[in-house]
Amino acid sequence: MVQPTDSFKQFNYALRPSKQVERKIMIEILLGLSAAGYKISQYKYWGLGSVYYVDFVMFHKYLFIEKMACVEWGAVKKRMRFNKPYKFIRLKLGPLSQHIPSIRPTEKSLIWLDYDRTLDPEMLQDIDGTVGRLSRESLFVVTVDARPRLPKGSPGEGLSADEQESLTAQTYSDWFGQYLGRAVGRDSIASVHVAPLFYEVVLERINRTLKRRGEGLQFIQLFNYLYRDGAPMWTLGGMIGGAGDCQRLKEDGLLDHRFVRVGPECLEISVPPLTMLEKQWLDCHLDGKLTAKKLRFELDEDLLQNYRRFYREYPVYLESLL
Repeated sequence: MVQPTDSFKQFNYALRPSKQVERKIMIEILLGLSAAGYKISQYKYWGLGSVYYVDFVMFHKYLFIEKMACVEWGAVKKRMRFNKPYKFIRLKLGPLSQHIPSIRPTEKSLIWLDYDRTLDPEMLQDIDGTVGRLSRESLFVVTVDARPRLPKGSPGEGLSADEQESLTAQTYSDWFGQYLGRAVGRDSIASVHVAPLFYEVVLERINRTLKRRGEGLQFIQLFNYLYRDGAPMWTLGGMIGGAGDCQRLKEDGLLDHRFVRVGPECLEISVPPLTMLEKQWLDCHLDGKLTAKKLRFELDEDLLQNYRRFYREYPVYLESLL
C-alpha cells in the first residue's frame, strides 16, 4: 500500500494561487449545476482535506454543503481533530479504501480524491470502488501529480535519468497497458507532464466501472484541468448520470460554460504573481484593447492573458497579526 506523502508539511494548501483558481472555477460550475436543478447543497462531500481543510471551508461557505466526511491516512490524528473547522465534519482516519464501503449508494455525493502523488494501480482501485458505489447525479473528481515518475521507494532510485525513463515507461505499460490497449513508449513520458496519458487511463477505468454496473450510467465530464503551483497537477471530474442528465445539462447551457471541458483537451490554469498595486491597476484597465505594451509595468503578454482569463478567481493574500 502506497504511503501518503504528507505534502502539507511543505506547502500551505490555502496559499497556492493556481489551485485556488481551480477551486473557484469548480465552485462556479457546481453553482451552475444547482441552478439547473441539482441540489448540490444537499449532497455529502467526501474529500482528502489534510490539516488545512480548505475545500471543506469553501464548499460549505459557497455551496452550503453541511454533510461532510474527511479521509486522512497520515500520522496526524491530533492535528486533524484540532484543525477541524466545523463540528459536522466526520473525520475518517485510515486509508481511503477502508472507508469506501461507507459511501451510501442511495445518497448523492460530491467526492474529490485530491491526491498529492502520481497515478498508480492503488488509485485506480480507489476510483473503481468509489465510482462503483456512487448514486446517479453524484459527482466524482480526482486530482493527481501529472509528472511521469514512480513512487518513492521504487527500484528506479539511483538510476541515471535515461534508465529511470525506460523503467517508468515499462512500469506504466505494466500498470496501464490494459486500459490503453498499447504499451507506453518513452516518447509518451518525455514531456514535463503526462496528463493526456493519465486522462486515457482514468477515463477508461471510470467507463469500465459504470459499464459493469449495467444501470445505463455514463460519466458526464465537466472538469479537465492542469494547474501548476510547482509540480503540474491534473484534475478530471464530472457527473455520474444518464442520457437524460446529459441532455438536461446541454439544454441548460452548462456544457458550454467557458470553464467546462468535455473532451481530452485540458484547461491550463496558470496565474502570474502580481503585487496588490499591479492587480488593482489591471482590474481598472482590463478591456479588450489592453496589451502588454500598454501596461505601466513589465508583464509578458501570455501572463496578461492568463490574468484576463482568471481575474475573477485570482486570489489575494494578506498577512494578519491575530
